[in-house]
Amino acid sequence: MPVADVLLPTCDRPSALIMTLCGLASQEIRDFRVLVADQSERSARNEHVVTTLARVLEARGNSVEWHNRTERKGIAEQRDYLLRQARADAILFLDDDVFMEPWVFGRLIEVLQEQHCGFVGAFPTGLSFANDVRPGQQIVEFWGGQVQPEAVEPESAQWERAQLHRAANAYHVSRRLPPGAQRLYKVAWVASCALYDRRKLEAVGGFSFWPLLPRYHSGEEVLAQNLLMRIYGGCAIMPSGTYHAEVPSTILNNEGSIDGHALDLLPEMTQRYIAKSADIAASVRS
Repeated sequence: MPVADVLLPTCDRPSALIMTLCGLASQEIRDFRVLVADQSERSARNEHVVTTLARVLEARGNSVEWHNRTERKGIAEQRDYLLRQARADAILFLDDDVFMEPWVFGRLIEVLQEQHCGFVGAFPTGLSFANDVRPGQQIVEFWGGQVQPEAVEPESAQWERAQLHRAANAYHVSRRLPPGAQRLYKVAWVASCALYDRRKLEAVGGFSFWPLLPRYHSGEEVLAQNLLMRIYGGCAIMPSGTYHAEVPSTILNNEGSIDGHALDLLPEMTQRYIAKSADIAASVRS
């Protein structure tokens, strides 16, 4: 059994994908499985550099599986498909435009094992904002002990934690930490690079809600993480050691927007899973 599965959805962004694969190929940990769900018009696997990086990953003791998926039903369906292919206890959902420093993957696994929470994220910095300092958006709440379950309601004070993930706010805060310090902080959600406990994610339905969403949507990880935090808790690491390619999104409609947000399903999903949260938690522990 691999130490973790990396679940990587991609669509028509070969240069950003190459950056992502470079980060994976340089990770200090070994023996993980990379599963790519490719919805590109021309399979990215046909790119010579992508093929080479897959070989590098395999030469370092990992494995790479490529799934060409021509039908597009939205990003939540992509994640649902990838989750159904996963076997490892820990799964990293990694967007195709994120570079990880070599220590990041190992640190995420360490935190998940220590905290026994639902997920731990490493939010990527867009370095084009490196000189855009926004003190009013840099409020951070660090976990002082074990990560605990919490209900973070939309529009609540805790929901404002999302401001930390705007521009390069988290990056600026991390640079104020003592040299070598690593902290866990509280989140509203953390996108792009998040390691999940697979059984816990599956216990709250994973991304099986995708048929309830319009074709062009977002917020699928926001919804899943909100449910996970209510039962198991969740957090993010600082510094994150991750960087965003800052390339255009491929999940938008022809008008450059979305037709629905997964968070609209929160009342329904909360009623379905949170009411029986004690039973769900017990089933995962057994």
